[in-house]
Amino acid sequence: MGVALLVLEAWIFWRVNRDLGGAKLVGKTELSGGGEVVHSGIYARIRHPRYVGSLIAILGACLLAGTRWMWTAAAVWCLLTLVAISMEERELCARFGAAYEEYCRRVPRFLPLRVKPHAS
Repeated sequence: MGVALLVLEAWIFWRVNRDLGGAKLVGKTELSGGGEVVHSGIYARIRHPRYVGSLIAILGACLLAGTRWMWTAAAVWCLLTLVAISMEERELCARFGAAYEEYCRRVPRFLPLRVKPHAS
């Protein structure tokens, strides 16, 4: 199971690289102050595929290592990542305004599952 999760993470990383391109993947666009809200490819399904991929890889490593310390490190990583995501989303909202807010309404953060309300 651990190896399967690592393979899944590699696929997610490949998709992110394909959808963003190398310059955006390493943050070059953001550092130069440019960019736009990416809402195609994997980003049409989840807003944070890089974080999801990292979590999947960490869970795979935890399953392979099977140590209490590894699970503790994973829990700490999750907490720090949630803080980073919160800060990142605030910055993106400030930078892109209504376009990012609309993207957040349409696309879930982590899981490509969204329950749509029934029409009344």
